[in-house]
Amino acid sequence: NDCYRSDDFDTTAYGQDYDFEKPFFEQFNELLSITPRHISNAVQNENSEYIISAHKNRSCYFVDEIDESRDCYFGYNIQFCKNIVESIFVRDSEIGYDLAKAENCYSVFYSKNVFNCSNSAFLLNCRSCKHCLFSANLRSKEYHVFNKPVSKEEFQSVWNDIFTGSRIRIEQCRKKFDEFLKIQPTPHATIINCEDSTGDYLSNCKNVKDSFWIDNSRDCRFCSDIHYSKDCYDVNIYEGEMMYECTHVGPKGYGQLFSQLGWFSHNLKYCIEMHGCRDCFGCVSLKKKQYCIFNKQYSKDEYEKLSTKIVQYMKNTGEYGEFFPIKMSPYPYNQTMAQRFYPLTKNEALSRGLKWADDEEGIAGESEAEVPENLKDISSNITKKLFTCTKSGNKYRFTEAEIKFYKKYGIPPPTMSPIERIENMWRKMGDRKLSDKECRDCGKSVKTALSGQVMCEECYINQIK
Repeated sequence: NDCYRSDDFDTTAYGQDYDFEKPFFEQFNELLSITPRHISNAVQNENSEYIISAHKNRSCYFVDEIDESRDCYFGYNIQFCKNIVESIFVRDSEIGYDLAKAENCYSVFYSKNVFNCSNSAFLLNCRSCKHCLFSANLRSKEYHVFNKPVSKEEFQSVWNDIFTGSRIRIEQCRKKFDEFLKIQPTPHATIINCEDSTGDYLSNCKNVKDSFWIDNSRDCRFCSDIHYSKDCYDVNIYEGEMMYECTHVGPKGYGQLFSQLGWFSHNLKYCIEMHGCRDCFGCVSLKKKQYCIFNKQYSKDEYEKLSTKIVQYMKNTGEYGEFFPIKMSPYPYNQTMAQRFYPLTKNEALSRGLKWADDEEGIAGESEAEVPENLKDISSNITKKLFTCTKSGNKYRFTEAEIKFYKKYGIPPPTMSPIERIENMWRKMGDRKLSDKECRDCGKSVKTALSGQVMCEECYINQIK
């Protein structure tokens, strides 16, 4: 990180002239292969070595897509949070475990689609609730268990019985909660405070169509995992305006086309990993540059003339207007998010010319027989021991920070490796593919990513009143 951020590191040294006798993507791939890039795309972090795509965090570990958070471990897309563990898509929250889509929550555990909730556990589709357990579809309720009101003393008794640090007890609670959910109404999508929008897991949006996991955005379509964005089309991950066919652009991106990893950058075309740049075309790993093409510096007039000429050339070759060919990806297909939503076998991936990484054991050494069933049975030196993941068979360790969290909140230590824990969270969220279904009550057509019976928004609201 220090070397990459140094003023001595200037990738215009790798600049090259554009050759109108060769395809654009062929030339760009050559530049991409020789230009050094940042190891993790993480900046301005403290005591957070093992996080990626991260900005202004402190004491965080093994998280992807995390910003301005502290003491968060094992997760994805965590924003402005504190003490969030093993969770995905959590925003403006403090103290949580096993959360999927949570906003403005405090001390919430084992829950999904929760907004403005506190001191609760095992919730689904709840808003503005506190001191609730094993409940679904509640609004502005307090001291409820299985959707029924209880006294403060009854609630505390049930809570104390759950959070003893026993894995067996937690699994019993999961099964009981799953049975309870089978008879609860299911909304066709999680769409909160939105107008004229379709997709799933949308909040505070207007005119966002066919998109997933979006918040505080407007006039977007075919997007996923973006925040505070406007006028974006076919964009995956983060924040910006006037973006088209990009992945992981922003924060504060503007006018980026067919690009990846453009942080605080404007008016980029076919660029990868740019920081604080403007008006660049076909560049890699530049910092605070303007009017560059293939990492070579030009004047404004030279840039405008040459970039216009290149665009016309690419149109003639059929290259302009689409993202980089998938065969150019430097990543093994099975280690990307694409594999989560569009899984391929090894043979299928290789037949398409894609890369594949075979599983490798990351930690050598003898492992313990099993993780203790109860938190009270773990030894003082547990962080020095190796354990075998019950799903993948790979070895893993516990960190001191997570053990401290488990002890404080009565959570049993998990038996799966960190990677499998995160993947398990993703599996709960389902596919990112919309289909037309009929509301189970009124027959109205709705777009949903869920299987089974669902309800349109109007029927759902009437049902839970």
